[in-house]
This record gives sequence, C-alpha cells and structure tokens, in this order.
Amino acid sequence: MTWEELQAFLSQNPTIQEAKSLAKKIGLRVKKRMKKTEILKLLEEFAKSLKTETKVSQEQATISQPLKPSELPESYGSDRIVLLPINPHLVFVCWDLSKETYSKLSSQPEVVLRLYDVTYINFDGTNAHRIFEAGVHLATTRNYYFHVPSSNADYLAELGFKVEGKFFSLLRSNVVHTPSDTPSSSVRQRWFTKGKYTVKVGEPLLKPIERIYTSSYMESGRR
Repeated sequence: MTWEELQAFLSQNPTIQEAKSLAKKIGLRVKKRMKKTEILKLLEEFAKSLKTETKVSQEQATISQPLKPSELPESYGSDRIVLLPINPHLVFVCWDLSKETYSKLSSQPEVVLRLYDVTYINFDGTNAHRIFEAGVHLATTRNYYFHVPSSNADYLAELGFKVEGKFFSLLRSNVVHTPSDTPSSSVRQRWFTKGKYTVKVGEPLLKPIERIYTSSYMESGRR
C-alpha cells in the first residue's frame, strides 16, 4: 500500500473494524482492547513512515542520475582558424565559421585546406617552401591533422576554395614552429646568473674539490 492510498483510506473515516482489518493486513500489531483512535493513530504513524521512505527513494534516484556533461556550442559564429603543433612531425588545424563564410564556402565545388612551410621567410601567399593540401567536407569536418616531413620548421594554414585549379583563401591561421626531433648541434655558450653566482648552462653550480687536506692528527698517525 502506498502513502496516497493509506491517506485516502483514513480520510473516509473508516469504522474500527475496517481500521483494524487494514492494520492487520499491512502487518501492524493490533491489540484486542485497542480503541478506534489508537488504531487510526497506528495507521497514521505507518503512513508517515511510508512518506519518508518515498522521499528518500526520490532523493536517491535524483542523486544516482548521471550528471550531464556541459555541452559546448557547435559553433561560435566567428571566422577563425587555429594551427597548433602537436609534435615535430604533426600539426593540428581547427576552425570556426560564421554563417556568411559557411554559406560562401559550401556553395563552392572544391573546398580546400592548405598548409604552408614558411620557415625563415616572409610569406606573401606564393613563396612557401612546400604546400600541403586536403579536401574538406564542411558539413562533417571541423579540424584536420597534417603530417609534416620537416621538424624545427614554421607552418601556416589557410582555408579556402579552388576554381579551375586556382586557390582562393578565406581564412589564414597563426604561424607555429614545430619542435626539433634531434638534439641541438649548437655549441654556443649561454650564461645566466643564479643568486650571486654566474655559471654556464650545463656547468654544475658547485666546483669539484681538487685536493683534500688531511688533519695534523691523521698526519701524525701516519708517522
């Protein structure tokens, strides 16, 4: 029996026989000489316990529900392309498009993502050492990984489209520098000051002991 059903029974002002019968049915201990008010009070106490159990169950059910992760918007509606170095031979490109740019690109037959090797040059759009291209499906692709052959190099990405083999850029990313995949070959000494000491990079802060002087006691013992 639920709390609602028991409350409905008590609101009907049952007879002592009906109250006693119900109390026995739900397992309550009813004495022979109990009055109607005592039996009704027993049923009311039982109804309170049912209400408490129901409330605890509802709270537990609320707690046990998995937390929903924070949902990020699919797009911020801004034109932006970002390039990030992952390791010496891998870079990552991601982009966000406004409605106008998305509409313009999606109407083109060939949307292209380009990666330029711009190491040690002032890039003017045509003088890259190397160009890497990837076709982009705007509806399903919002980022891309490029494997690059040269480490310790500068790269830049552009998103645009091609018409009759000619590339037109709409978005240009930042320039990134990939780390080297070999130890530096430079032997140039670099100096820095730590406290009152001036030491070279790679040189230990404490100089090694060149000579150990023995005490007069030890020297006398050897004689």
